[in-house]
Amino acid sequence: MNAISIAFDSIWSHRLRSALTALGIVIGVFAVVTLTSLGTAVSHYVSGQFAGLGATVLTISPSTPAASGHHDAHHHFGGGGFGPAGAVPSTLTVADANAIRAQASAVLSVAPLAQLPLVASVPGQGSSGLSVVGTTGAYFSLEGLSFAHGRYESAGVVLGSGAAKALFPHQKNPVGRTVSVGSTRLTVDGVLVANKGIAAAQSSHVVFLDVTRGLKLAGLNKVSEIVVRATSNSTVNRADRQVTSVMNHRHPNRDFQVTKNSQLLSTVTSTLSTITTFLSGLAAISLLVGGIGIMNIMLVTVAERFREIGIRKAMGARDGDILVQFLAESILLSLLGGAVGMGLAAIASGIIGHLAGFAAGLTLNAIVLALAFSIVVGAVFGVLPALRAARLMPTDALRTE
Repeated sequence: MNAISIAFDSIWSHRLRSALTALGIVIGVFAVVTLTSLGTAVSHYVSGQFAGLGATVLTISPSTPAASGHHDAHHHFGGGGFGPAGAVPSTLTVADANAIRAQASAVLSVAPLAQLPLVASVPGQGSSGLSVVGTTGAYFSLEGLSFAHGRYESAGVVLGSGAAKALFPHQKNPVGRTVSVGSTRLTVDGVLVANKGIAAAQSSHVVFLDVTRGLKLAGLNKVSEIVVRATSNSTVNRADRQVTSVMNHRHPNRDFQVTKNSQLLSTVTSTLSTITTFLSGLAAISLLVGGIGIMNIMLVTVAERFREIGIRKAMGARDGDILVQFLAESILLSLLGGAVGMGLAAIASGIIGHLAGFAAGLTLNAIVLALAFSIVVGAVFGVLPALRAARLMPTDALRTE
């Protein structure tokens, strides 16, 4: 306790110098803790979104025959792959979906999805730039999407919340209005609720219509992917085997792949963890700079306090006592910098998380990491100055002016 008290008094008597010395530690801890906290928050957010999609969802997507299998990477999330079509041409059909529905007992529902090269617009207006997707009514319940107005009808279209605002910006309920899809005019039968989540976000700016009608309008006969929901969490693997068996029979050349949401989640989480670790490692370089600053100032402090060291040794202080005194000062200085950096990181994480739309803040791992970094940096870079102070001979120290 005496060493800590002396260390605190020394830091307090040189407040400005100590603050500038600790600045490198403040910046380093702030960067590392902020990145770690945000990385953890993003991982939890993504996990929650996948949980919302459901661990029981499987996706059948096109694949080259040589790359097919259960464990290949897959660029779609659940059933919401409404981005640009992939480079692999699809051989999947509505008949495949019907066969799975009829033959796979562990499957609760099936929905084919077809990304259609059609333009959706309000008659008399230009293109809206919205995606047009063909599917069935099973898709909406499968992905947990609910209706704000109307319902799915195979004769008309369903608008995502963003699509409804884009096409009918001045109407709260566009059900009954007319939308042109390609050269065909269809009635709006339903509008989806603007919920949060991956499926809702991907469905927001989409115009849905019956998959058979959509394929006919587009002059196509293949769907982009097929989304399947197992009857329960315990039957996911059985559903996977049954779906694969049905598809193997219908596609002997194995030009498809079956992906479970749990596989996607594992891949995404692993990727996020790698990125967070890499960025945190880069940020930790500033801790090295801060540590060098502490060592430099502590060497100056030792030089300034030669007489104090000589007097203490003359009064019976051992080398170990002097070593502990200066090492405690270095570690305390580093810990104070770490505490400030941790406080700033908590504020920054909360603000960034609020702006990004997910909960973020200091985690136990981040706090432990900050304390560990501070102690290690203070100890490692304080050893040399402390050893120099401890090895001073009393006579040499007392002769110093």
